[in-house]
Amino acid sequence: MATSQRTMDFLLDQLSGCGPVSARKMFGEYCLYFAGKPIGLVCDNQLFLKNLPQVRALMPEPVEGAPYPKARPHLLISADLWDDRHSLGLWVRATAEALDDLAAAKPLKKPRAPAKPQASRGVEAVADLSNLGPKSQQMLKAAGIGKVAQLRKLGAVAAYAQVKRVTPAASLNLLWALEGALTNLPWQVVAREHRTSLLLALEQLQSASKDA
Repeated sequence: MATSQRTMDFLLDQLSGCGPVSARKMFGEYCLYFAGKPIGLVCDNQLFLKNLPQVRALMPEPVEGAPYPKARPHLLISADLWDDRHSLGLWVRATAEALDDLAAAKPLKKPRAPAKPQASRGVEAVADLSNLGPKSQQMLKAAGIGKVAQLRKLGAVAAYAQVKRVTPAASLNLLWALEGALTNLPWQVVAREHRTSLLLALEQLQSASKDA
């Protein structure tokens, strides 16, 4: 069930006094921001904040939940807790502050050593997967993804983001095709039944890349 506009209006009103909170709609669900940085999701009329120990410590009984299939556990703030403006604002601010602390403490990335060439003999190529036509295979190859093992390790969302950096014209149909190839589902089924969860995962990945 998609999150209603009425639900979001109420949530944002409850958070109006805690700081620069905003939301962005994505195919029926929402990403919640504090000062322009993603701090959680609103899915199925429930709030999911990023699962951080600093925030858990402020909750009398922390409850975990997944905003979409295969998502990492988040802190679930069910709608019946939203009436408490003070606690709700406290948890949201604490999430934003904890994420800022993590970003400040993140060490600089060390350059990776060049990967050693591996023999390709006996390794499946992406051409062996269903759903991926010649054009999709070419875009994957241009992004350095030529083996099934690489694609499975990245997952559909990260692989699509990698292709998109090399081929900006790549459409969302490629994302549906990649997920279908990995799950043995027709891309049409993926586009119809898994669209929202994939787009939310893509939004989170892109936001994390910007903050890195």
